[in-house]
Amino acid sequence: MLNNELLYHETYLCPEPDAAWMLFVHGAGGSTRTWRRQIDDLSQTYNLLLIDLPGHGEMAKRGNDAEVYTFEAIAQAIWRVVDHLEIKTCHLVGVSLGAIIVLEMRESRPQQTMSIILSGPILQLNTKLKILASMSLGLAKIIGYPNFYKLSALIMMPRTNHQKSRKVFIKESRVLTTDEFRKWTNMYYGLNATLNKLFHKTLSHPHLLVSGAQDHLFLYAAQAYAKLHDAHTQLTIVPKCGHVVSIEKASVFNQLCLDFLATKTD
Repeated sequence: MLNNELLYHETYLCPEPDAAWMLFVHGAGGSTRTWRRQIDDLSQTYNLLLIDLPGHGEMAKRGNDAEVYTFEAIAQAIWRVVDHLEIKTCHLVGVSLGAIIVLEMRESRPQQTMSIILSGPILQLNTKLKILASMSLGLAKIIGYPNFYKLSALIMMPRTNHQKSRKVFIKESRVLTTDEFRKWTNMYYGLNATLNKLFHKTLSHPHLLVSGAQDHLFLYAAQAYAKLHDAHTQLTIVPKCGHVVSIEKASVFNQLCLDFLATKTD
């Protein structure tokens, strides 16, 4: 289990009184800095809460007594920050693997969840991805976790116009220790079961999925999710964009968030 020390977090307060909160969860290898392109645009309308996941960002400077990580335990660790700040409800925003954590947060505290926004979400594994994940786990032990992460980033974001996202995640991943890489990578063993559980959950909150048209690994799952949950889910596919829309096309992503929240939840 994760210890009870609060995760590192940053808050950006909107000048408007009684503004709602948006809570941001980065993906594997990211940090609060993953969301720096969102701060100026979104803090004009909403209070923002940015979290560093265990072993990432500022959390890399702290010891950690957890032998293994689970999506459920990490979700609860984030909710403890929300409790500490006395935030009653919030919109949950996740990118890539962070989308899974956000969906676990929604399941554990639906009453505190206002809406869900997912950028480049990982929602389902097809046969190709299952084989790739299985092979990658063995490869990581041979070539080392940092090299494995760089290879994974190149596979997920292969095009020239994906370079910005690729560089951000590789740069931020450098703070992860081998032990942290191992704990996060080991979560892949139960990933398919977790995704199958979350994929078919009945929805009651409004969801916005934002995927790049060039997200060759995960777009199909976002489309399937939106089709299955069409009453509660809006999918926007951004042209000429890869896996991480919130970085590669930040201004587009920010405006999509504002439009969605204005029409669906306010």
